[in-house]
Amino acid sequence: MEQHTKIPVVLVTGFLGAGKTTLINEIIHHHQHLKLALVENEFGQQSIDQDLIVGMRSENIFDLSNGCICCSISNEFSLTLLDLADKAGEIDYLLIETTGVADLSNVIKPFYDDQELKEKYTLAGSVCLIDASNFDQQMSEREQQMQVILSDLLVVNKTDMVDETKLDAIKKNLTAWNRTAQIQTTKFGQCNELQLDHFAESVHGQLEKKMAEPVMFRLVQSKKYTTFTHEFSGEISLERFKYWFNYFAAINQREIYRIKGILFSQNSPTKTIVQSVGGATSYAEGSMIIPGEKPINRLVFIGKEIDFDRISFELDHYLNKE
Repeated sequence: MEQHTKIPVVLVTGFLGAGKTTLINEIIHHHQHLKLALVENEFGQQSIDQDLIVGMRSENIFDLSNGCICCSISNEFSLTLLDLADKAGEIDYLLIETTGVADLSNVIKPFYDDQELKEKYTLAGSVCLIDASNFDQQMSEREQQMQVILSDLLVVNKTDMVDETKLDAIKKNLTAWNRTAQIQTTKFGQCNELQLDHFAESVHGQLEKKMAEPVMFRLVQSKKYTTFTHEFSGEISLERFKYWFNYFAAINQREIYRIKGILFSQNSPTKTIVQSVGGATSYAEGSMIIPGEKPINRLVFIGKEIDFDRISFELDHYLNKE
């Protein structure tokens, strides 16, 4: 009887900007018959990810910020899961979205090593989002390698941005890293074939077996990632912001891997979601602005050796200059 009360867990991982949040929105949309909960984590001082999730009750979204699940907030992660376990029967599936720089082995371990968690959860498997347009650059990173190795389903996203020859090369490369994982291709984070009801059975998860094997990549020293959040108040000219931001993101793509933010633009009833990966920028309509809500714009930068002072100076200079 106890086995039936366990909450199945699906991990959603992938490198910075690969499309994890978009995929989760797709999963929520296609599984409205299930009661879902989401634990999400972003590597940043303040998370904006709750603003990017649609179709799920806010009380079922649990945000872990100020670090990465796999390191500085591991205790908070375990405590959150134990609190959630009290909702067994109220939750059909738990989704966990890891930060894009997570060492996935340290996210998986608690589900096999922590006796309390083992009694309350069953790990159905792991999904890794692959950014086809930035594949070569990102697969040189240890964190991305581990996410690929320790996943049961590899979803190659943004396939509209590469040709068939490149896509075939990506698939062969992924198979070399992980011979047991299934590989699917998609664009815009659409993955209709991913069915939570039968996920564990369909992917034939190998996580427990892989975790028991020594993996040489765990011995590689991870590079230091840094994050910086910049906030500024007031409604902005979106066109002026784009003029600065598009150029800034392009020339700083070597040190800044990922930028995302929420903007309040002039004469708009909705917030604007801005994102940049590998220097390419995009803008999308966000949630409605609540009457009386203070217009606090927020940008989160993730990369290596980021010059925080220069970013603050350039933002203030371009946005305030008449």
